[in-house]
Amino acid sequence: MNGSPSSRRVWLFAGLAFAASGGCGGQTTEPVADGPRDLWILNSTGQTLTAFSVGQSLSVAGAPLDLGAGFDGDALDVAAGLAVTTVSSFGGSRVVFVDLEARAVSSSPFPAPEGDLANPSAASFDDLGNAWVGGRGSDAVYRVRPGDSSAELMASDVGTFIEAIVPVGDRLYAVDANIDDEGGSYLPRGPGRVVVLSRSGLAESVIDLPAGAFNPTDAVEVKGTLIVLAAGSFDPVTFLPANDGALVLVDLPAGATHSPLALEANGISLEEGDDGWIYVTTTSDFETTSLLRFDPGEGNFDRGPSDPIIVRGKDGAPVDCWSATAAIDGRIVCATFSFAEAGRLVLAEPDGTFIHEVPSGFGTTDVAWQ
Repeated sequence: MNGSPSSRRVWLFAGLAFAASGGCGGQTTEPVADGPRDLWILNSTGQTLTAFSVGQSLSVAGAPLDLGAGFDGDALDVAAGLAVTTVSSFGGSRVVFVDLEARAVSSSPFPAPEGDLANPSAASFDDLGNAWVGGRGSDAVYRVRPGDSSAELMASDVGTFIEAIVPVGDRLYAVDANIDDEGGSYLPRGPGRVVVLSRSGLAESVIDLPAGAFNPTDAVEVKGTLIVLAAGSFDPVTFLPANDGALVLVDLPAGATHSPLALEANGISLEEGDDGWIYVTTTSDFETTSLLRFDPGEGNFDRGPSDPIIVRGKDGAPVDCWSATAAIDGRIVCATFSFAEAGRLVLAEPDGTFIHEVPSGFGTTDVAWQ
């Protein structure tokens, strides 16, 4: 298959450009449970990685790390003092590692013959320090560690457009968006699916997502359940969202799916907070966003599509969160995205009440706790 951009970047960025022409809600702030923690912010447009200390307020924790010319990654994972992200085929497909202590950046290309066209998906660390990456363009799964001269091909002919690899135990769960990248429309060919592989790359099974679960772009695993963000589809002419996004819960031991939970919008990001809740950002018009909070234990929304959390800035106005997570005490950390100006990082109470904010950088697209 040909190299192509992330499906999430295709419809979200194009749509934004078009537009430019039991819950813990309400609880009061308690002292931060284990002291301040660092939250790493990926600034795709600014090509930087920056740490912010999240305590009773927000502060920058060191100078931004330069990810180099050509960087255009939109997703991040952090583990054991390392960060990993990727560069698309436009920037020369490669996996980028950052040693957060030494503040050193390195990269590994993909093996021939599809190296330049691999167009890597989001990268994820496993418990052994391996980074797992899907090739959106090459339809392959790769394993790579910092210092490797090249990513190692582990499986070929996996899906049609792999958006994420989620390592769980001795298995890999490859999230396949199942969209048309060969024809260049990036429209769904049908519902997405999850391809189950062994750590050695052997295909074990395929879990088909329910009808209507289009364009899955991300997933997290919580206690044996894979929570998949089906971002939804868009109009190929206007790029306006079809408002058909959903969350899909996959029982991994059983290999079974539950009925999709409608977002009543298109999905943007999916993050697991330090508080154990899942934070989902959505948009219905590419001009504004909504923040939802999902309870993985109960399998339902604490703050759902009809009752989103309204995060407010210093001026009291609603904040459009591109990506959001939460500290262990439930306070929300919300990052905004803008083409025209630096984004903002906003700290808010669990109900969205403003606490503090700082500039985050240009083109903030992902966040990860260290």
